[in-house]
Amino acid sequence: MMLSALATVALLASTVSAVSPIGVLSQADQSRLGSLFSSGLASSDLSSIHYSAAGLSLLRQPVTDGQAACARVKSAVNAQNAESLFHAASAAKLIGNCKLDVGNVDSVLAISDDADSLPVYHVVAARKALGLSVDSAAAAKRLSSVIQGSKVSIASHGYALLAASLLGKADGLKAVVETVEDVVNYADEYGSNTLQFLHYDQDGLPVTAAIVNGMFGLSSGAAPAGVKEAQVIMLANYFLRSRHTGSVADAYHVLASLQTIANSKISPLAMSLSSSSSVPASKPVVEVRATNLLDEAVKGASVTLVTAGQEDEDELVSNEKMKAGANGVFTIDLSRKSPPRGLYSFKFSASSSEKQYAELEEFSVDIALVGSVKLSSAEFLILDAEQGVKAKSHSLSYPKAISEKLSADHHQKLSLTFSVEDSEGQAVALHQTFVQLTHLTTAQEIFFVAEAADDQYKFEVNLGTAAKESFNSQSGDYDMTLIAGDGLVSEAISWKFGTISLSFPGTPSSGKGKVQYGARPEIKHMFREPEKRPAAIISNAFTLAVLSPILLLLVAWMRVGVNLNNLGRAGLNGIIFLVGLSAIMLLYTYFWLDLNMFSTLKYLAIIGLPTFVFGNRLLASFAAAESSGK
Repeated sequence: MMLSALATVALLASTVSAVSPIGVLSQADQSRLGSLFSSGLASSDLSSIHYSAAGLSLLRQPVTDGQAACARVKSAVNAQNAESLFHAASAAKLIGNCKLDVGNVDSVLAISDDADSLPVYHVVAARKALGLSVDSAAAAKRLSSVIQGSKVSIASHGYALLAASLLGKADGLKAVVETVEDVVNYADEYGSNTLQFLHYDQDGLPVTAAIVNGMFGLSSGAAPAGVKEAQVIMLANYFLRSRHTGSVADAYHVLASLQTIANSKISPLAMSLSSSSSVPASKPVVEVRATNLLDEAVKGASVTLVTAGQEDEDELVSNEKMKAGANGVFTIDLSRKSPPRGLYSFKFSASSSEKQYAELEEFSVDIALVGSVKLSSAEFLILDAEQGVKAKSHSLSYPKAISEKLSADHHQKLSLTFSVEDSEGQAVALHQTFVQLTHLTTAQEIFFVAEAADDQYKFEVNLGTAAKESFNSQSGDYDMTLIAGDGLVSEAISWKFGTISLSFPGTPSSGKGKVQYGARPEIKHMFREPEKRPAAIISNAFTLAVLSPILLLLVAWMRVGVNLNNLGRAGLNGIIFLVGLSAIMLLYTYFWLDLNMFSTLKYLAIIGLPTFVFGNRLLASFAAAESSGK
């Protein structure tokens, strides 16, 4: 109960702001799903045939080549498996004229005492599809037992609701119906406008679909008790996000769930932009379409343009009713406001006189009011690179080009200045202004940015410094094109204003010039060759040199002798000390062969501490023995 309360509080906090559908299942989407279902009928997988036939039924499309699909169902069914019978019986009923002969399956389609809610759903749905009687009391009893268990999952809740929706007014379902509000509050929020149900690490779509179809089935399409409009919209958004799936089963769950919500008595209104997102400022007519989630026009709908305006500017219009048209389209003409070019934010609201539909509080969209532009005061110059003296000057008139072919070399620089104006002669700032030079033989393209300065744009390039880096020293004839555009310009400018012959010193380097498309030469990585190892005799001599101290120690012990007289008096302290000392020697050996410094120090601290303590005790015992005269 505490978790349920916390989930409810969190969900209410997240749905205070207005939530709206993120889209609709458009006619194009439904056409694509229809093609997916038609291809799924040819599958040999029983569940794919079932969901394909069910999807086509929801779309009111015929099952093509039904007899072939029926034959595949008959060959794939396993009469000893309840799930297989569920898919086969459901598919055969939807295909039509497909008699499924599975014999007596009462024992297979019986509800066991330990069955989870999904097998119960399979049994109930299979018996209904086969025309067999359903023991509603036994099913309701088992479903109630499942959801009241201590370890019930969200999937068990979902399929319990779905199975219960098939039992109608059966007694014993009260416990199942009362769980609807708690189940919805356990939904996971995705973003700020989507709810979904996740079952461990599995796909949440089938579980979410089971819960939605189950709870609306139990309420006969009315708003389920305790479920709010915002929650229904957020669940619908989850299915809308999944509408581009390529899975037949998932496509069916999406379609069935959206149809359930759209045909319910709490159906969300949806809105989409019917006109283009770029509208001429000279004819600012905006069109939107109000529909249900299935892209169907809504009876008694009305749409209001709440606000329209640019950022940090006064509103262009507010709270104005839009004119209704055919097929759910609503129009508003803003010509009387004479709006200038710019990016405008539009906010709409929609409602319906039909009580079935939930009000759409806000639908926001950005619309660009675009206009035409023209070039003026254009001048092209060829200047001396060092002195800046004009060699040639040409005043340009858009869209005319310079009639003569110009020429320049690496001692000169090119310059182009121009202004951009709208239809009223006002200066316009554009986001993109380029000058493109294209070599007529190699098709090499070089782009330069025309920089904005006050109310003018200027392009300038020093041919001497750009000869190698930009032009690859490629002399020849180049077409000069001015490219100017912007998101608020109705038609971008691409103006070839002349041809120029450029002369550069040196020769072009290979690999540059005309762009080559295709496979490039393979790059083979050269690994570093291993260093030459020393001769074996040197390695053996080094090993003997390292081991020689041990040999000298053994010789010294043989000549001097080893005193083991006190070993018997060492006791436990001596044994632990000697074991620790041996372990340290072994650790050094492993350090030499395998371990690194840090691992060695860690193990040395573990071994060294007891070795030190017991070694100290051993020496203390020897000292005490000597002082007592033993």
